[in-house]
Amino acid sequence: MSATNSPVHIYVCHHKPGLPSVSDRCFLPIQVGASHSSVNLGFRRDDSRDNISHKNKTFCELTVLYWAWKNDHDAQWIGLMHYRRFLDFSGARHATDRHGCVNYSSLDKETIENLGLTAARVEELLISKPGLLAVLPKKWSVRNVGRRTLRTHYMKAAHHYGADLDVLRAVIVDLYPTDVEHFDLIMNAHEGYFTNIFVLYRDLFKQYCQWVFSILFEVERRLDLTNYSLAAQRVFGYMSERLFNVFARKHLANSATYIELERVFIRDKRVECLVPERPAANVVSVVTASDDNFVPHLATFVTSLQANLDPKRELDLVVLDGGISDNHRMLLKRQVRLNGGGRLTFLPCSDMFVDIPLHAHFSAATLYRLSLGELLANHNRVVYVDADTVVLGDLSTIYDIDLNGYVIGAVPDVIMQSFAAKGVPALIEAGGARAGDYLRDWLSMGNRGKEYFQAGLIVIDLEELRIMNLREHAYNELIKKRYWFLDQDVLNKCLLGRVKFLDLSWNVVNASMDVIPGLDANLAEKVCEAFAAPQIVHYAGFEAKPWNNPTVPLAHFYWYYLRHTFWYEAVVERRQITAPTLDAGINRSRCYRLARKIWRCMPNSLQRQLFWVRDKIV
Repeated sequence: MSATNSPVHIYVCHHKPGLPSVSDRCFLPIQVGASHSSVNLGFRRDDSRDNISHKNKTFCELTVLYWAWKNDHDAQWIGLMHYRRFLDFSGARHATDRHGCVNYSSLDKETIENLGLTAARVEELLISKPGLLAVLPKKWSVRNVGRRTLRTHYMKAAHHYGADLDVLRAVIVDLYPTDVEHFDLIMNAHEGYFTNIFVLYRDLFKQYCQWVFSILFEVERRLDLTNYSLAAQRVFGYMSERLFNVFARKHLANSATYIELERVFIRDKRVECLVPERPAANVVSVVTASDDNFVPHLATFVTSLQANLDPKRELDLVVLDGGISDNHRMLLKRQVRLNGGGRLTFLPCSDMFVDIPLHAHFSAATLYRLSLGELLANHNRVVYVDADTVVLGDLSTIYDIDLNGYVIGAVPDVIMQSFAAKGVPALIEAGGARAGDYLRDWLSMGNRGKEYFQAGLIVIDLEELRIMNLREHAYNELIKKRYWFLDQDVLNKCLLGRVKFLDLSWNVVNASMDVIPGLDANLAEKVCEAFAAPQIVHYAGFEAKPWNNPTVPLAHFYWYYLRHTFWYEAVVERRQITAPTLDAGINRSRCYRLARKIWRCMPNSLQRQLFWVRDKIV
């Protein structure tokens, strides 16, 4: 290893090209799992000299930890960070997300300086604390995600097996019997150090590595991973996060020997390395979002879109991919070819917005559109359409529309107007105010609540979106407080006064006829006209979706186009494709449906009185 001029070596793990990095005499990028990689990132590698790089699929970033232990003989302090997980060496305190992290959108020079990710700042911090042995992440409680203890958090986590903890404990009993007490206390605690990022004084670092690898190598010998999934095989990385807490409890009992800094999460930039090419002049660029569970309905939307697009135009379809399987992507591409062709691009987005809390039937996929300006950096305009729609009109018609200086084009949300007229309350988590008050105060729309738009169909000027830096504004809003309709509400808040309104027929929610009693006469008549001749049918809401209720209004359009996909039989026979559909977990009983029907037949005055009683009780 070439020497640096710093007594502190913090190894920053990287595994893919094109990602930003921190690099100076203290922060040392290193390629993790290099022995399995077909590319050379140009950094030091964890497969040189004494190493366990070949174990990366099961030991994760610990292969870098092992490499540093065996090969770095110069540093007085040794640390471990990741390409998007760091400590804030500035020592500042921030509002954190529910995972205990401070989120940043990029690792640019300004961010590096603000976070103190420089040799000068790190060295200054370590020198300023006599007797210091460790720099640790701020403790985080698993109660933030609904778990009582570290044990239940491990057992209930995806890709984790509770029985593996029994093997781990048995190994500690055999190798370090005096540490079992610490292990049990930690596993029954509710908070700890997570993410495998830290800086340790050299002697303590060596002691930790000797201890943790001796345990994990023995667990590895005893566990049979033959039928573990690829994610579950990362078991030794998962275990090490818990083991670090056991070690810290034993060796860092004196609070004067360590400091805690906030964890920083740099949002994933991998998607931005896959920016689609600029479309040709004759192209219509359409964007939608889906995960693997929603693929049958995505396929239905795509089929309807192709069937009704001007044959003289070429389709450029981008799917914001929340985890679609390889097999489903292959079938979707085949379907697009069979139905006339066009360019189909999948942008992986499953790591985006994972820290935003969801509710009801919403999926994280709905949030991906907030990043369209950055994801489609080579596009100037797109039409975004929700995947729970059927397109009956030619989308090139609105793709070509003159926005007249507005940022987006969208359809007024007549259901929200009805909610406002009837005084329907928002979610308690979103303040619980009646809809009109919610629009006025929670969304800061003042007396312009009727300008609230439905975000299932949006024509977007991406250049203006980038100038606004909409992604950052929207993300910060979603972190700060809860919203009734999530990103749709935030888009309305951020884009107030910058919306060109389109004809209602371009986003006909199939439940819209139910809310006519709450609309003024002229708008009610227009809703009826649009319902009779829709350009787009939007199956918004759990019970409005044909796959949940086959006889909902305008369901026949969905069933017609579903027949032209590979998933017709699967949906009709209610087979599980890979998992239940996005909202299949919400069961609506007959009693609920009857109560809703009665409620909708009530006069508005009676509904308001019932709301008044509810408010008094609450």
